[in-house]
Amino acid sequence: MTKKEYISIPEVFKILSEKKDLSESEAENLGYVERFLKIKGDVSRMKKELQEKFSLPEEVAVKLLDLVPKTKEEVTPILSTYKILLGEKDLNNLLDYLQELAE
Repeated sequence: MTKKEYISIPEVFKILSEKKDLSESEAENLGYVERFLKIKGDVSRMKKELQEKFSLPEEVAVKLLDLVPKTKEEVTPILSTYKILLGEKDLNNLLDYLQELAE
């Protein structure tokens, strides 16, 4: 059985943009991820920090890096989908962290 690995949009962008000869499908995918890319930088580090600082599973960290919610109203449904409930202080810290990444 193979282990699932969750890849964020920024990670897909990095992989495809570093590739020299893109197939037609890969070029289409690169165009797609460019439109939705919200953060740049060392996404692996960011993902790990999100997991460690906020005790989040990898799939939730990836979803947050893909969407980069800006408000409690945006982040709460994402977390509740995975049955994660954060206190007010942790929620504010999470939003602050995500905004720092988006700048």
